[in-house]
Amino acid sequence: MKPKRVRKRIAYVKKGSPAIEDELAFVSNKCSVKARKIDLVVENIQIELWFDKHYFDRYYLGDENGKREGIDPKAVGALVKKSFPFLLLYSCEVRGFAFVNYFDSGEPGIRVVLQQALEDRILNVVIETHYKGIKQFEMTVKTAMCCADFRVSIGQYVIDFHGNVPVLKRKDQSRSVVIM
Repeated sequence: MKPKRVRKRIAYVKKGSPAIEDELAFVSNKCSVKARKIDLVVENIQIELWFDKHYFDRYYLGDENGKREGIDPKAVGALVKKSFPFLLLYSCEVRGFAFVNYFDSGEPGIRVVLQQALEDRILNVVIETHYKGIKQFEMTVKTAMCCADFRVSIGQYVIDFHGNVPVLKRKDQSRSVVIM
């Protein structure tokens, strides 16, 4: 006679109640082993998005080959809006990276190239950002092109949105160097 096979049992897991957070407790944070959170401050930043006349000429009039495809204001505006949090992140993380112009010197300011892969080409948008006041910035789209062979100036930064995570690059003498 064979021994009986033991029937599978459903595991009983005792569900505990969630832990109660003590607001007065000292816990670890990014700066300290023992710290207490006092307050949470949320700041709003105002960003004015502008399009330069050069961009509008490219979009509406085109060039000798006709109207420029793929640089419509909705796509360009969406790319610029998507880039702002990453511009702030990179300006905090990367030493030497700056994208905000503070003074009007009459010369072209710091410009950043934003790149995003489309179906068969790459959207390239050149932006220039100026400080207007506390929590106020003015971003201007200087130009936009849909091409794979867009020329970037030496020393200019590029934010590449080809994958899920954007990549910050900088143009050196002959090549682009990935920074972050």
